[in-house]
Amino acid sequence: MKQIRRTTWLLLVLILIAAAAGCQTQAENSATAVPPSTPTTETPENQPPQTAEYNLGETTIVQERFPEDSNFRNMPVRLNGVIAAPASGGPYPVVVILHGTHPGCPTNDTGHIDPWPCDPEVERANYRGFAYLAEALAAHGYVALSININAENTFGFGEPVAGERLEQIVRLHLDALAAAAAGGTNDFGVALDGRADVARLAFIGHSRGAEMAAWLAENGRLASADGAVAYPIAAVLQVAPAISLFQPVTATIPMGLVQAACDGDVTDLIGQTFYENNRLDPAHAAWTTAVYLAQANHNQFNTLLGNDPFGTRNRPDCETLLPPKTQHDFLARYALDFMTAVFSDDPATQAAAFTRLGMDVTAPAPAALYGQPALVAARAPAANRQTLFVPRSEAELSTNLLGGTVTAVNAAATFCPEGYYTPDMLPGSEPCMRVNLTIPGQPATAVVSWSAPDAALRFAVPEEAGDLSAYTAVSLRAALNPLSSLNTADSPQQFSVQLTDQAGQTALVSVPPTEPALQFPAGIEEEDSFFPGGLFSGIVPLITLRLPLSSFTGVDLSQIREVALVFDQTPSGSLFIADLEWVQAATAGQP
Repeated sequence: MKQIRRTTWLLLVLILIAAAAGCQTQAENSATAVPPSTPTTETPENQPPQTAEYNLGETTIVQERFPEDSNFRNMPVRLNGVIAAPASGGPYPVVVILHGTHPGCPTNDTGHIDPWPCDPEVERANYRGFAYLAEALAAHGYVALSININAENTFGFGEPVAGERLEQIVRLHLDALAAAAAGGTNDFGVALDGRADVARLAFIGHSRGAEMAAWLAENGRLASADGAVAYPIAAVLQVAPAISLFQPVTATIPMGLVQAACDGDVTDLIGQTFYENNRLDPAHAAWTTAVYLAQANHNQFNTLLGNDPFGTRNRPDCETLLPPKTQHDFLARYALDFMTAVFSDDPATQAAAFTRLGMDVTAPAPAALYGQPALVAARAPAANRQTLFVPRSEAELSTNLLGGTVTAVNAAATFCPEGYYTPDMLPGSEPCMRVNLTIPGQPATAVVSWSAPDAALRFAVPEEAGDLSAYTAVSLRAALNPLSSLNTADSPQQFSVQLTDQAGQTALVSVPPTEPALQFPAGIEEEDSFFPGGLFSGIVPLITLRLPLSSFTGVDLSQIREVALVFDQTPSGSLFIADLEWVQAATAGQP
């Protein structure tokens, strides 16, 4: 069943990628950028935010692929949603929240089509499910809108071109907000004159809305409806992201993902592909992070939705789910810190937000955020990292990204390309276990196995790249292979990192056995009659681990000639590894 879902997804992407690419407006190329206003960091004290459900009226959007005489060319839409804004002060950054693709209008007798438009009395107001998030952001200095995008999601008004409707709907809301903030017509129901700064704009999307948010942000700006103004997009936060109609994109802006570890809708957490694509793109210089929230499911981020459609089978870690209120509170706190990291002009405030997000390179990777068990994958901005190994291709198993040799000693190393494949499709890929394990995002990685003493994976560092003295920590992403007989069931793995300098001096630091990235994943090993090796019911995410460079005493950090992963703590093991780099703590003025 899992293979069928993946195959279906791949077919959808291939069929619709051309249409998605064609949706990008030409107006963006000639639009005038919105000038930034003076940043506001202070929020009104002891004043609750203003909140209102607004209706900007009805209008039509155009579906260009239908001829002029088609009933489907001009599509009626209602421009409504929920808005929350600080009670005074400003201008404040703007956050637009996009809900998922849960049917807005009741399906017809066949159960497959949700006819559009339908009576507002029976249309499901999916946007209301994020009123709590809008209010939480407004209470801390943001103008937040959760807008109705049911029209984008319906198949009841002709087969849509992916994103064509969405772009127009979002523009119309932003145009109206910009006018109200400038002292013009205001139908939002809250005071907005001087409050909203559309030049500081971010998106939060849930499920398919997360996919749409990333697609909107690919070019970094969104033109107004008349093409005269461009709204720059500063960041995107994706919540339980799905991938259905768009090819996963990379963007030049910060991106964050909140993954529900017990997602019963997007069960393979394929939305992690957005993170993985960014790490494989050398041009992506901004920071990226992903958090896996334990016991969280897909639908409970939205207060209007019921249980997840598929649920989780044989997942002992998902037998008890978080109370909905706990899941809402987590997202509100995470979103606030994410936006603070993006928009704050105070380095100390920004640094504190990064710490709470689990991205502080001076600290070990966390096992919990905001009091809830959670795992974090984090990638520092390009200015604060030097990458040694990603991997992007099999060539990196012989030559690393800095040009030094890579040598496996008493260990076997296999490159695993990104995506889903079977051993028949890609002979030799059996160690990658793509048919046996759910590794979110199906990332490009390497699997390293050992069962002999003195096993190691050694990375030579060219002399011109060996100065690590300005960096803070060695960072690596790893995951334990729960189906390998080389790992002890229900026990963590452990290894060491060794640095060698030009004088031949070495320093060996062991990774603690409590490291979250090296714990045995929760799940059940099941028989599989089709693919050898069995199936694992849990998820196996690649998680960041960090070792402070200050721990490597006795070597000259300005003249490092080799970094080695030394498998000296257990007699055997098998790990997925990626993203070996040294990272630097931010300085004043940097994120």
